[in-house]
Amino acid sequence: MVLVLDGWRIDVPSRRAERGTRSVVLSPRAIRLVQVFAEAPGETFSRDTLLDRVWLDVTVSDESLSQVVSELRRKLDNRQLIATIPRGGYRMAAPLLREAGASGTTTRAEGSVPSIEAYALCLEARSCLGRAYEGALRDFTALASQAVALAPDDGETRALYAMALLKRHIYWSEGAGLIDSVLIEAEAAIRRAPDHAEGYLATGAAQIAVGRIAAGQREIAKALSLARGDAQLHLEAAIHVMAAGNHRSAAALAVRAADLDPAGSTGDLLAARYLERQDTARARIHAERALRKIRSELEIDPTALRALYGLGPLLAQLGDAQGAGAVLDSLPHQNSPLEYYRALGFARLGDVSSALERIDFLLSRGWRGFFSIDADEGFRPVRQSARFRRLQRELMSA
Repeated sequence: MVLVLDGWRIDVPSRRAERGTRSVVLSPRAIRLVQVFAEAPGETFSRDTLLDRVWLDVTVSDESLSQVVSELRRKLDNRQLIATIPRGGYRMAAPLLREAGASGTTTRAEGSVPSIEAYALCLEARSCLGRAYEGALRDFTALASQAVALAPDDGETRALYAMALLKRHIYWSEGAGLIDSVLIEAEAAIRRAPDHAEGYLATGAAQIAVGRIAAGQREIAKALSLARGDAQLHLEAAIHVMAAGNHRSAAALAVRAADLDPAGSTGDLLAARYLERQDTARARIHAERALRKIRSELEIDPTALRALYGLGPLLAQLGDAQGAGAVLDSLPHQNSPLEYYRALGFARLGDVSSALERIDFLLSRGWRGFFSIDADEGFRPVRQSARFRRLQRELMSA
């Protein structure tokens, strides 16, 4: 059995963990502890439960468990790898999954489903992401991880998990660095489903995130060639191509996403923002389209979080400062990446202090989306702030 944890490939029989050029040997108890966490991804275990399951019928003290936890943190080079839960025990903070034993390429038939259970978990995961509630990204990642555990040989499931890890890394990392894990999962996805676009998208986005711009854009081009009619993939591609600094192409991809999903608002929202720098007239057309769609969506579901948080910045972009201010004031604090849109709304209204306060909050949760601020004309007043430039330098040097 091989387990993948924080970019480490852990061969259970040999107890050897490898990442890049590094290789370490773990103790038998450390391996057993990792296996226990792998059996229930995301679960918090009490100290007593771990003592019972790691040492089985042997009686040992709490100190023995502390030593094994310390060993894993030290040897796998991540002090945050295992979270200590006050009065609760321990939880594995990084995604952990079983790697399929086969190394050959396998591709499932077009339209086939690996298993009802795995497919249902993937559907639940995407639903979490769409609803954007507090904790949605954690749930998205956990559900995708569970789906992979049930269907490790399914490329599309592995690609979904790669995208979940990518989003956690960029938008809500809580201190974890997940790029290595993204690349491992995306590679596994492509090997098993070479005609599925999402694996290439995840690879390209991860490469862009670590500065390999040209290679990343080539991978995203492969993804687009396989999914020319997929609105969501064009939307994701636009965001990551913008992260690469390719403003013109990102705007074109956002417009294409809007064209492919005429009923949805997200493509028009992104197109309105990305076109603002080069074509204000077209940007306004997309903004007005997005406004009509968001208002229709809120008539059906007044609690739709993405629509609610998108409305304030959109009204500000269209010149309705009073309406935008009322919307922003009515929104409760959301412990999620949606606070980005409140920051954008405040910036468009010239309230730089409130915008920076929201950016500070996002940074405290491990948000790494400064490329969005660089790309978005609405953040121009913030970009001119000395405080923002200091925050940006701190993030880039971290």
